[in-house]
Amino acid sequence: MYFCVMGIQSIAILFLYGFAFSWLTVPRIAQIVRKYKIFRKPTKRDLHWRLVPKLTGLSFYIAFLIVAFVFVPYVNVQRLSLFLAGGALISYVGIRDDIFELNPFVKLVLQLFAVGIFVVVDDLVVRDLYGFLGVYGLPFGFDYAFTFFIGVFVINSFNLCDGIDGLAAMMGIVMLVGYGIIFYVIGDFLFLSFSVILIGGLFAFLRYNLTHKNKVFMGDTGSLFLGYVFFLFTMYIITSDSTILLVMLPEKYLVILAVLVVYTIPILDSGSVFFSRVWRKKSPFSADNSHIHHLVLALTKSHVLSAIVIAFGLALIIMVFSEIAFALDPQITVYVYFSGLFLGYVVLFFTRRFLRKRGVNC
Repeated sequence: MYFCVMGIQSIAILFLYGFAFSWLTVPRIAQIVRKYKIFRKPTKRDLHWRLVPKLTGLSFYIAFLIVAFVFVPYVNVQRLSLFLAGGALISYVGIRDDIFELNPFVKLVLQLFAVGIFVVVDDLVVRDLYGFLGVYGLPFGFDYAFTFFIGVFVINSFNLCDGIDGLAAMMGIVMLVGYGIIFYVIGDFLFLSFSVILIGGLFAFLRYNLTHKNKVFMGDTGSLFLGYVFFLFTMYIITSDSTILLVMLPEKYLVILAVLVVYTIPILDSGSVFFSRVWRKKSPFSADNSHIHHLVLALTKSHVLSAIVIAFGLALIIMVFSEIAFALDPQITVYVYFSGLFLGYVVLFFTRRFLRKRGVNC
């Protein structure tokens, strides 16, 4: 087994930093939002009728900005600068959307630009799938288009999962633990640190998100930023040339499967919602209450319990595939994953039909 040079003490300090920073800054940001009434009017899809501060997710980016000065002597400064620049742009998109409901086309263009910062400057492009589903090198042009698609999908699919109290934070914690373990193994100090800081910040954020008094939301400001972080994590793992991964994994394409497993819930949610809307002859981009969290909420009647069920389900999926990836033939492991994904789509399809017959709007 290979381990990162970061010790448990360093990881604990980073966790406490993220926790303390979020614990202190979230209520300050919420206070400013309430004082100056920086609210967007609730829509019919909102599950809360009252005005709740949505900009507190900005604390995640500010934490990165401050801790970056500590990392400068130890990491690739260009990569860190790009991370902060792209994060600033995505945070701006989130802030604008939380206050004014940004035009979808403008939102997409700004997201593509944020993705393009890494594609152009850091050459962060998926050019090889290493035999995943029988695909190796990607044709020139398609590799860039595929990379931009990954960026837009990862950013927005996580954002769409942020629909009930606690869900985005709980899912984020589970996903960050998955990413963090990979970075710990390959020894990526920068991204491991970012993972740990965010885990601490999300734990503290839950204290304010799950309360009934003075509730706050991370809003698009937080969920888009987290999605952008997950995109970068995914890209650096897929394009990593770490010899440690090559030694540990029977096939390199299992790295691609690893990030798919971590992102299973957003993949299930986005794909099933898209298909459900098309099946019902509605625009696939129309807004409704048919997301996974809406379905679970209709069954449990509790935001917290629904968030726990979904987050626990994702954690269980990650743990199961962490085991079978080394127990089964790599190709069989891939087939098992996609078979499970298909089964998930079928279950969600019939769950929606079941709930609609009982008068649930989903």
